[in-house]
Amino acid sequence: MTTVNTKKSIKTAVVVTYIIAVVLLVAAWFVPGFGYGQGTELGDMMMFWYVPAIINAFLYPFLGKDLIPASVAGGHELPEFMTFESQIIPGTDLHIPALMIIVLLVITVLALIFLIPVIAGKKDRTGTVCAYIIEGAAIFALAILFLMSAWETNLSTTAEGYLNLVCVFAAILVVIFVQSIIEKKSYGVAKMFLFLFSAAAFLFAMFAVDNFIVLVLEKMGIENIWTSAQDALKLNDSLYVEGGVAISGLTAMKALVGGMLRGENVIWNADNAITLNIINVCVLATFALLALNLLIDFVGLISGNKYGKDGAILPHKGGKIFGIVRYALALAVLLVLEICLIVDKSVGIGVCGCFATLFVLINLVIDIIRLVRVPAQKRAASEHKQSNIQFVDDGITTQDEEQTDLIGDEAPVQPYPVFTEAQTETTTETTAVAQPVADEQLAISTLPAYDTVETVNEEPAQAEPYVYTPRPVVYNGPTDEFLDTLTTEEKIEFSKVFIDKTKGTLPSNMPEYEVGGSNDDFFPAIFINLGRFRAMLTSGLLRKIYKHLNSK
Repeated sequence: MTTVNTKKSIKTAVVVTYIIAVVLLVAAWFVPGFGYGQGTELGDMMMFWYVPAIINAFLYPFLGKDLIPASVAGGHELPEFMTFESQIIPGTDLHIPALMIIVLLVITVLALIFLIPVIAGKKDRTGTVCAYIIEGAAIFALAILFLMSAWETNLSTTAEGYLNLVCVFAAILVVIFVQSIIEKKSYGVAKMFLFLFSAAAFLFAMFAVDNFIVLVLEKMGIENIWTSAQDALKLNDSLYVEGGVAISGLTAMKALVGGMLRGENVIWNADNAITLNIINVCVLATFALLALNLLIDFVGLISGNKYGKDGAILPHKGGKIFGIVRYALALAVLLVLEICLIVDKSVGIGVCGCFATLFVLINLVIDIIRLVRVPAQKRAASEHKQSNIQFVDDGITTQDEEQTDLIGDEAPVQPYPVFTEAQTETTTETTAVAQPVADEQLAISTLPAYDTVETVNEEPAQAEPYVYTPRPVVYNGPTDEFLDTLTTEEKIEFSKVFIDKTKGTLPSNMPEYEVGGSNDDFFPAIFINLGRFRAMLTSGLLRKIYKHLNSK
């Protein structure tokens, strides 16, 4: 498959998957599922009916009244699971769920508008970038909505109340996974798994995932599997257990943040055991590090590839090192947390903390493996790039098929002179004449002079044979390991084009050739600008350059 066809197939896949994402966003407003399990009638489970109530809930703290009359709202009041308010703006009870759903409404409208650049965009990355912007914004808005809802209620209530949005959230994530894998190939697969494990670590550490898992297993009729595993491992529920109560990371965060808002130092209390104070610090650090890792991995999932000067995808070694550092920090904090839970007999270690630690460890191992594979990936990318360069007979011929001026100036080399015998009729003068040679690079012996003689009916004198030896070509320029592989003529040709630059101006992005240097960027640049050098280099020299590049 050619590069053009590959780009077309990627664009087609992006367009198709983006259209699916847009359909999902629109369907979220009309598919029954909003308020599922909250005693809502099926006909009232379309989120579209609640748009007036959502707008009123968001604007009421600023206007002091409902903007849209109740008669227009049609009796669809805001559900009880959407009651979370926060004073992020001092003195104002900002309705976070209403704000996020309004943001989702704006994103849905923009998604329809962005269909134009995604489908009709002529630049290679236009469609992909537009798709990632809309899909990423939707995922981010829904994640904030779910986090705030679970903060106020719990994970199970959130999943049931926003069932339509949970399904759309999961489906759009799958769309992003597909787009990332299509565009980035193995890089996309690695980034997908890094994101999934980061998400799993965050969920297990911060939420009462054990309750949610038990609920799902009960519906499947296999609820005993989870409890049996806990009993066998002698692990408690959630992140840890204190005073017989299972505490998730989010529950601990709420207590710590609530104490700080009241002006109390509940994080490091002198009356508590030092291990309990360290647990509080670790909970805060775990939330910050796991949330940061999750955000970075999501951005990495929807970000584009990095390309080098040779057009190959860069493995991005620095990003992998940064990943190892942030995963190692999160793992260290979780390990300290688990050690304190083991040491402090007043608390019990929870199963969710163990799973969170395991998922972070998996992420760390994946990034270590990716870092170790960077040199091999660079070689593979270089080989793949060069394998796409083809020598076509009608474009670059062999040296036997076509000879190019390698030694002289711009003017073509004159052919060797031809010497013949001049024959005349009877009673005419016969003279042996040699054609002059203008080529300064040929050493031609001087012809002997013959006097004119009168002959009558005699055969002309036979000229003695002459041997003409061209002057040897000598290259006196600098040399190195690569230049030593060339013939003398090829050394002169290479020197004129790339060292002396007497054959014409080189492209602006062409690196300088350093005699004796590595020239890692120089040789790939020749084939990137192959159309420019076709007329300047013979096929024999091009083939030797290509062979040298593949041997590195």
